[in-house]
Amino acid sequence: MKRSSLEMDVAVLQALTASKPLKLTHIMYKANLNANVLKKKLIVLEAKGLIKSSKVHKERLKGPARERTFYGLTLEGRDVLHSYRSVYNTLGYVEQ
Repeated sequence: MKRSSLEMDVAVLQALTASKPLKLTHIMYKANLNANVLKKKLIVLEAKGLIKSSKVHKERLKGPARERTFYGLTLEGRDVLHSYRSVYNTLGYVEQ
């Protein structure tokens, strides 16, 4: 069954509830999304202020791959996720 855009957004936010920022591939596996869809979702969620990205420079790596991007949840993102869970539970659905 195909997931809605909202369900995919929530999956990304839930994946980012980890205590530390995550790389794209880690989010991809946790949210069960392919890279192309995930990249689009990350752009939209960051534009809405629900997530933040940060680039980390790795000296030991060579070439353009020296910079790694990590993503984390903002306070507003946590609030949105909390509100979603509250509505979801109030309507009687089982938590994902």
